[in-house]
Amino acid sequence: MVPGYREVRQLGAGHTGRVFLATYQATGAYVAIKYLNATLRRDTEFMDRFRVDAPSLVELDDPNVVQLYEYVETPTRAAVVMELVDGVSLRTILTEHGRTSPEAALAVLKSTLSALAAAHEKGVPHRDVKPENVLVQADGTSKLTDFGVVVHAEEPGVPAGSPPYMSPELWTRGEAGPAADLYAAACLLFETVKGRPPYKAEDVPSLRDKHLVEPVPLEVAPDSLRDLLRRGLAKDPAVRYASALQFAAELEEDAVAAYGPDWEKRGRRHLGELATLLALRFPLASTDDAPTATLGAVRDRRISVPRLPPHLWIAGAAVVAVLIAVVLSGGLGPAGTVLMPQPKTSEPLDSSPVDDKTPVRRTSETSRPTARTATTAPVPPATVSSAPVTVSSAPAPTTSRQPAGTLPSPAVRSADIVQWTGSAGAVRVAADGRGPVRLRITYTRRDGDGQARTVHRETRTLTGQTAYTDSVARDLGSVGCGQQAHFGLLLLTEPAAANGPQVSEVTVDGPPCPTPSASRPTAGPPTPEPATPTPSQPPVALPSDSPRSGTPAFVTPNPDVSVSDDSLTSDELTSDEPASGEPVEEPAG
Repeated sequence: MVPGYREVRQLGAGHTGRVFLATYQATGAYVAIKYLNATLRRDTEFMDRFRVDAPSLVELDDPNVVQLYEYVETPTRAAVVMELVDGVSLRTILTEHGRTSPEAALAVLKSTLSALAAAHEKGVPHRDVKPENVLVQADGTSKLTDFGVVVHAEEPGVPAGSPPYMSPELWTRGEAGPAADLYAAACLLFETVKGRPPYKAEDVPSLRDKHLVEPVPLEVAPDSLRDLLRRGLAKDPAVRYASALQFAAELEEDAVAAYGPDWEKRGRRHLGELATLLALRFPLASTDDAPTATLGAVRDRRISVPRLPPHLWIAGAAVVAVLIAVVLSGGLGPAGTVLMPQPKTSEPLDSSPVDDKTPVRRTSETSRPTARTATTAPVPPATVSSAPVTVSSAPAPTTSRQPAGTLPSPAVRSADIVQWTGSAGAVRVAADGRGPVRLRITYTRRDGDGQARTVHRETRTLTGQTAYTDSVARDLGSVGCGQQAHFGLLLLTEPAAANGPQVSEVTVDGPPCPTPSASRPTAGPPTPEPATPTPSQPPVALPSDSPRSGTPAFVTPNPDVSVSDDSLTSDELTSDEPASGEPVEEPAG
């Protein structure tokens, strides 16, 4: 146990250690704690290098980087305390969806290059850029994690790193610098858009030869990405981009030329769709099982991304956090080396209040902290300000409406699924202005333990009020006898709601199958099987606190809502191009 933190549960485990969800006891803020495994701790070269890099990593403050708060080392344990990103890894998205659109792949690469540029400026290479170390949030933004945490491959003579993403100079000379990071980033781009790394082989020696001599497989890549891949995957480091910033600048130029100025917005939207379909795997996802009387055989399961302070949602959508996979044994012994960030004395402190959910990096009050050894007692956590948070009251809902397009888009304070029965329900939106708010509604179906698939998508534009309640309805099909299906509803808004995307899923049981008669039936026409009932679409009763206090007891469609019906055809569901309609597995609640 790291002093000052309380562990909640394990999030994952992998080659480098184990990751736990924890809370900072002084504020209750969520963090992720990674315990490095014994293999890394026995690697003298790694430990010496990581101790040198740790102070720079603690001070690395970039929105595209998973922030490192603290590194703690004792004679028997080593732990990294870092920001918790509430999302899933790019590896999880690629495993479930296969690949992404070119715009989404470019958006991931742009974020990764920005993270690398910030680290390279401090003289710290990443050393292991790969999909497992890119975390995608519900709003489509991504963060790079695990700087410097890299293990040797199991093959003898193979340098530390992940073979599918290792540059030629890393294979031959063990040079794991910025140029090698850019090569790995280009591999990441190729795999994100194609669903596989640029080179594949049955064994490590064959894979090494392909990285050293085989031409870059540009013929299978989209035309718009070929120039980026040709230079990013160059065998000679001198031919590659001179820096991550240069790579990012050419990426932006090529992306705008190929996909227009809004390419990044579309790319992040696609990533957000793919990540939200996996919302049940987010570290902070919670389920509240509440039986309902609707449809008799329906069990309602509501899933909501937790409500966190609005500034924790990058671009107004997803919360912060981390899922890195990792392995280790045992607990933490007496406190040892603690590395903490340098105070920024040259800049005035931000006077805005700090809420009790934001992790605060520990800083020294007078001088740059250095590694210090505690022999008898753990270092106490720094005092954290408990200033109250000022919350401005939203304007009261009104009934007057103004034409769409005449008002700017407001900030969306909340978006909620009021009720979802599997075929009908209602959604509620609250905003701080009367400008247009766009709803993006997705209906999904998962049969038994199979993968979920998108059945229907639609968009709606709300305008003229500050609070809205609209009905949703969709027949997602019947359920066979003795079978079970899960009908889901996903709700996102543009601008993104402060409470993030909302997901609700219900489980529907089919009718019991007829049992065979114990005796031989008499002659006569066969008795037909009972028809499989289809979930009905009853009116949805609104709670008493509905923003429309003057409306009837049941919801009717909003007359000032424009609806775009994006039902998916069978051709779209089987298209080679990936979309949110491709099958995706959601874990059971």
